Amino acid sequence: MQICHTISQGVIIVTPTEWLDTASSEEFLKYCTALPAGPVILDLSNLTYISSIGLRALRQFEKGRREQGTMVVIAGSRGFVNSVIRMSGFDQLFLMYPTAADAIQVIGKPDSLH
Repeated sequence: MQICHTISQGVIIVTPTEWLDTASSEEFLKYCTALPAGPVILDLSNLTYISSIGLRALRQFEKGRREQGTMVVIAGSRGFVNSVIRMSGFDQLFLMYPTAADAIQVIGKPDSLH
């Protein structure tokens, strides 16, 4: 798994690629724990597989952020990943958006001029 993040309009956009499973969930959580404070969009558009352990990692990350008063949403899930999220009921635990851009429109704030 590869993972990166960007920040747009005060929102951290985390983009994991390929698989989120037993082998990569610890790496995912370690990466996400080091992120700065602020709302997070999990852009899953480049994720092709997610296991139950991967779902657990998403939930663990979301729970930790929620306890800090920060929102975590999912954007861009598709195909197999979207099916697993919906079949497991995770679409009831997370706000879901078609794309990261759609999520930013709802939870972002205008970029300040420097």
